Amino acid sequence: MKKIILAVSFVLMFTGVIKSSPGDTTWVTAYSDDFHNWATINYASVTMPDTTHHWEKILMKYTIGCPAAGCDPWDRLGWLKLYTDTSTGAGYEIARFVTPYNIVGGGYPGTCTFWFDVTDYMPLLHDTQIFGHYIETWINGTRGWLSTIKFAFIEGEAYWKPFKVVNLWQDHYLLYGDTANPHENHLMPMNVSIDPNTAKVKARLIATGHGQGNTSNAAEFSVKYHQLVVNNHDSLTHNLWRMDCGSNPCSPQGGTWQYSRAGWCPGAGVYPWDLDISSIITPGSNNLFDYNIEPYTNFCRPNNPNCINGVTCPDCNYNYNGHTEPFYVIESQLIFYKENPTIGINNNQSIAPSSFRLLQNYPNPFNPSTKIKFVLERYSHVNIKIFDAAGSEILQLVNKDMTNGEYSIDFNAKDLPSGIYFYKMEAKDYSETRKMVLIK
Repeated sequence: MKKIILAVSFVLMFTGVIKSSPGDTTWVTAYSDDFHNWATINYASVTMPDTTHHWEKILMKYTIGCPAAGCDPWDRLGWLKLYTDTSTGAGYEIARFVTPYNIVGGGYPGTCTFWFDVTDYMPLLHDTQIFGHYIETWINGTRGWLSTIKFAFIEGEAYWKPFKVVNLWQDHYLLYGDTANPHENHLMPMNVSIDPNTAKVKARLIATGHGQGNTSNAAEFSVKYHQLVVNNHDSLTHNLWRMDCGSNPCSPQGGTWQYSRAGWCPGAGVYPWDLDISSIITPGSNNLFDYNIEPYTNFCRPNNPNCINGVTCPDCNYNYNGHTEPFYVIESQLIFYKENPTIGINNNQSIAPSSFRLLQNYPNPFNPSTKIKFVLERYSHVNIKIFDAAGSEILQLVNKDMTNGEYSIDFNAKDLPSGIYFYKMEAKDYSETRKMVLIK
């Protein structure tokens, strides 16, 4: 299988920890104007607070800008990883993002800032750790990107306290649609032992689709479902698609930044697909996990003997411009939680630090009515809209301020034709889109 070769450099950074008073915030700078002009991992040794401190939340602030010579004008995949072994690449991806198109010039923002809630990585973010910062840029020369990464440790107590992170599938070039190298061969089922003292478990799946000019314009511009199956009977499905690129806070940009894409937008952080799976796993035993992706065949590939230029597709060969190989970048983890005995009353029912959630409608497929459930972590203005398969808005279900809690609304599609529809929720800085199917 084709792999991306990463050049590697090591930068030892001595970063100071700014101490704070109880109940305040401790800031740690991991990278300051870190320069990227090639596909290179920049390593840093970062000193963070020790384990005697107690945190309610840990946030990561990522700011990207341009050197004097200018930015790389293209959208590039990037990530931050905490390494346990740099020689083997073992470690934990804690944030993924995509750089913006050109952001320098009249009316452009110049710099962009992304925020990540990294509280789930509390058992890793302490003392001195090695981080790797990567941007897949190939611009070379004096242009590129300058990135500053800071952590905010907010003092306090969380009721659900993460104590362990377990990696599941990790594949940064999962080929999609090639019958000679099917993706199923690289997403084998995994048995994971769940610690017996685990109170709750979250599954976190981070996937982005790349490549274009293929059958269905996969994988960057094609809506495909991804599925987690637990213990052979509980299937949880997610449609990998972002429809909010046009409302990106890092805007305006040059290029086609406003187009919807498979799990990401240019100039934005990547939203993980987080699932509370506590009710379907058994602590103290092995649990079986499987990852499925919607079946797909790319007929526009050079090893397809039936591909004819100009007939099957414009070009059967990859030109790494308008026609590039379809693939997914996948990281997945389990996060284990304990109840915090220092808190007598659970004021935070969710294991997710930022628990805005849009759930899959039920039933699905449906005719003509279905229920859409969602969760608000705090008081917010909520928008929920319905879109047809072409991305045109056809109905607004919710547009109002709402208090925190769990909600269920009914959607009746008696006047709509059969087909695929999408529903999208926006609240605070949360945005999520899901697919539903109307069958009459």
